[in-house]
Amino acid sequence: MRARELAKSCDFTLLRAGVTTADVEAHCAAAARLHMASVIVTPTMVRQAAGILARSDVKVGTVVGYPFGTDETTTKAAVARAAIAAGARELDVVMNVSALLSGRPGAARADLGGVVDAARDATSAHVMVRAVVEAPLLGERLLRRACQVASIAGADFVVTATGLSGGARPQDVEVMRDCLAADIGVVAAGGVAGVDEAVMLLDAGAQRVATGNAAEMVDALMGVAA
Repeated sequence: MRARELAKSCDFTLLRAGVTTADVEAHCAAAARLHMASVIVTPTMVRQAAGILARSDVKVGTVVGYPFGTDETTTKAAVARAAIAAGARELDVVMNVSALLSGRPGAARADLGGVVDAARDATSAHVMVRAVVEAPLLGERLLRRACQVASIAGADFVVTATGLSGGARPQDVEVMRDCLAADIGVVAAGGVAGVDEAVMLLDAGAQRVATGNAAEMVDALMGVAA
């Protein structure tokens, strides 16, 4: 895989505790230099990231309901609207997986749908809503149900996990790709540490790989190519 191809498949995440404005500046500069697909920062950092990346080809994303997805729908919707107003164009919305695991898929669908509706109403620009489903907590049956919930709710992408419940696995990506329509993308997220792992997940059917190691991965691939 070429370095540029990998970069355009990477969401460069910055979601750890203690992130400073200097960290955001350096993170966005690296993303712009490498022409990555997006950066993903916390909601309060969106405005800064959007300002830095305004003239680049890198989108700004943020998280909603992170990390557990159990905030009230009204809270998630308010965060989504505020993030869009600040410049976010991709929203990683953590599904209420607790509801799904409790046998209440309708509640999970209504919650996610409420956030999708809020995002659609907040701007005339198309904002990508990406449902995070925590695949490591689900068996194949529930993973398929989670993808169905995300699809009905109107999500543009489905994301494997936040990373807190486990890493991205090719077998989960394959299941997700199998049960989602072709116009709904898959993002592999969680513990993606190196180029080989990223390529494996992309080969399994992911359109994007989300990782805080994206810059190191692309730079390493460029070094190999050189």
